[in-house]
Amino acid sequence: MALPVEDILAIQKLAADYNHLIDSGSAEAWAQLFVPDGTLEFGMPEGVKGHEDLAAFAATINPATRHVISNLSIDGEGEEAVASVYLEVYYTAPPGQPRELAITGIYRDQLRKEGGRWRYVSRQMMPDLGDWAPAPETIPGL
Repeated sequence: MALPVEDILAIQKLAADYNHLIDSGSAEAWAQLFVPDGTLEFGMPEGVKGHEDLAAFAATINPATRHVISNLSIDGEGEEAVASVYLEVYYTAPPGQPRELAITGIYRDQLRKEGGRWRYVSRQMMPDLGDWAPAPETIPGL
């Protein structure tokens, strides 16, 4: 049986919250989007695992970063789901200068519903550009 519409909408909100929270510097709240032993992988051999390490990772994100997602595809049944979503990461710029596209890729997600709430079991970021653009210096006022 396919996921009900309510679950699909909840997973879409989870994906949006992921971006808003990490880009706004809300590291602890962002880490809570994962199950307690959840993992984030993006080219690091072991990835980042567990709320404490996830929050520490999120705290290192440059405040000029903006994550943008599209083409979210969700499939699942019961309390388990998988999702695939396109990703673009930009660095904001001072007025009059263009934003810089840092990377594009695809997230591959494993999700679980616990206590009525969908969370990430694992999120794997698969880049499709060869090189990541370097993060700019923090922009005053951000």
